Amino acid sequence: MWANETRFEQMFSRSGKMKVFEFNIGKGIYSFELEGIETEFHSHPAIEVILAENGEFSIATEKGVHPNLNFAIIGANLKHKLSALNCAIKIIMVEHHNSFVVSCLSQASIDLHKGYFFDPTDYKRSSNVINSLVHSIQNGHAAPEYDERVRNTIDFLNTHDLEYGQMLQTLCAISNLSESRLSHLFKSNTGISLKRYLIWAKLKATIRRFLNDHDDLFTALLTSGFYDQPHFSRSFRSMLGVKPSKAYNSRFVQVSGTRNQ
Repeated sequence: MWANETRFEQMFSRSGKMKVFEFNIGKGIYSFELEGIETEFHSHPAIEVILAENGEFSIATEKGVHPNLNFAIIGANLKHKLSALNCAIKIIMVEHHNSFVVSCLSQASIDLHKGYFFDPTDYKRSSNVINSLVHSIQNGHAAPEYDERVRNTIDFLNTHDLEYGQMLQTLCAISNLSESRLSHLFKSNTGISLKRYLIWAKLKATIRRFLNDHDDLFTALLTSGFYDQPHFSRSFRSMLGVKPSKAYNSRFVQVSGTRNQ
C-alpha cells in the first residue's frame, strides 16, 4: 500500500503537509495522513476511519461530542465534525463495501450498527483489523455489494463527465429502468441520492485530476463538471467539511502509493 514518494503539490491542511497514500476510485479506497484540521458538519458516502498518529481528536455528531479519541469509525452518510487541531491523524475512507466492512469489524468486536464507533484507548488492535479489511478490498476479495444496475451506474458516474439531466437520460437507458425506479434503487442501495452521488463523483474526479494529471485546481474542477469555483467550493464544504480556501493553500501534499483509477 505504501510506495515511494513521487511528487509534491499544493493541497490541503492549513497547518502542515498532507501525505496521500492511496486515491483509488475504482476500488473505493482513499487513504491519507494530515495534521491540524478542523471541519464543519459534513457527510459523504464512504465509511471513514480516523486513527491518531499522535495526540487526540474529537468527533461531533448530531447526538453529541466525543472528545479525547485515538480511534473512530464514522458510517457512510453520517453527519459529523472532526477536530484535530493538535493531532496528526491517518484517515482511510472506504466506499461500496459497507456490509463487508461492518461484518469484518463485527468479528473484531467493533460494532458499527449505531453508525459510528469511538475508542479513546490505544487503537493498535483496531488498526490491524482495518489494515486487513483494506488489504482484502485492494486484492479483490470483496466485490461491491450493490445491485448490478447500481454498480453499472456508479461505474458510469465515476468515468464520465455529465450534467444531471444528461446523466439521468443516459443511466435510464443503460439500466433499462425508469427515472423513478432507478432513483429509488440507487438510494436504497447506497443511502444517497443520484444527484448527490454525482457531486461526490465530480469531487473525486477533480482531486484525481489534480493529483494524477498535473492540472491546476481550476482546470481540474471545470473539466470534472463543476460550473465554477463557487459551485465546487459549496460541494467540497458539504461533503468534506472544509472550504477549499483552507484546504488548498501554501502547504504541500506528499503523494505516494496508488492514485489512479
